[in-house]
Amino acid sequence: MKKSTYLLITFIVALTAIFTSFFKFINWFYILKPLTTVLILLLPIIFIKLKLSKYALIIILGLCFCLIGDVLLMFEHLFIYGLTSFLLGHILFTYAFTTVNGFLYNFKPLVFLILFAIAMFFVLKDNLGQLLIPVILYIICIVIMAWQALNLYFLNSNKVYRIVAVGAILFLISDTVLAYNMFVIKFSFSELIILSTYWAAICFIALSALYIPINK
Repeated sequence: MKKSTYLLITFIVALTAIFTSFFKFINWFYILKPLTTVLILLLPIIFIKLKLSKYALIIILGLCFCLIGDVLLMFEHLFIYGLTSFLLGHILFTYAFTTVNGFLYNFKPLVFLILFAIAMFFVLKDNLGQLLIPVILYIICIVIMAWQALNLYFLNSNKVYRIVAVGAILFLISDTVLAYNMFVIKFSFSELIILSTYWAAICFIALSALYIPINK
């Protein structure tokens, strides 16, 4: 199967999952949501022709934690476990990015990310209750992940690192909308924004594993 065909199938499944979520076909959504993530997770496994690099293996492991998080977040009482799973995923993505050129210390993008994180925290903080500390830790992890992804792009602004940076920013957007919708106020079409940006994010990150054959 061609990669373009596989991506089209993944897109159709994702679109159907969003449709089932919006129209409250919950049973179908519970099947299609993890299925979409599984299809994205399998991208590097199916289409990397040579031995999987260290980078690819870490990305795949990070995607596995995203899959676990997807399932856990479908049940509100398991939110903290889903949050933890995604936090571990971000740690792994960060580690994968650092296998390319080490941990990068370009602080310019970090300034903007920190300002964004502070604004996000102050919007959420009064509604977090016992989740205050876990959410702070999560925000720190995703900011560091996005920082390292952006640093890769600023160091070498080719197409490969661009998709890494875009994937990280989309993840940040998805999590921001999810948090606002969950802790501040629910709004129409939030699920559309959350799921579309999330799946685009992990798809870009998964695709990067096809083009970054780092094996250290």
